[in-house]
Amino acid sequence: MRRSRTAGSLITGAVAVVFSLGLTAPAEAASGWTAHVQCPKEKIGSGGDIHGYVQGHGWALTVDGAYKAALKNANDQMPPGYRAHHCDKKGVRKGKP
Repeated sequence: MRRSRTAGSLITGAVAVVFSLGLTAPAEAASGWTAHVQCPKEKIGSGGDIHGYVQGHGWALTVDGAYKAALKNANDQMPPGYRAHHCDKKGVRKGKP
């Protein structure tokens, strides 16, 4: 019983030291990034015929991750027989959507 109390107090002390030194992630990183892309809806096998556009939105802790999530969101919206092709990055902002 004595050992578990000692280990518990050591862990509690270590956590207190980490917080007091500011070794945690900054608040800005926790809010992440939101990205917006616009992708032409291209019919597969049509030689590049465009049939409108799809907007994709994504959120992640990094800018690159947010754009990746936005591209996935745009591709997930495509109907069968179409694909998102040469998407344009329309913007990125700090924070959740």
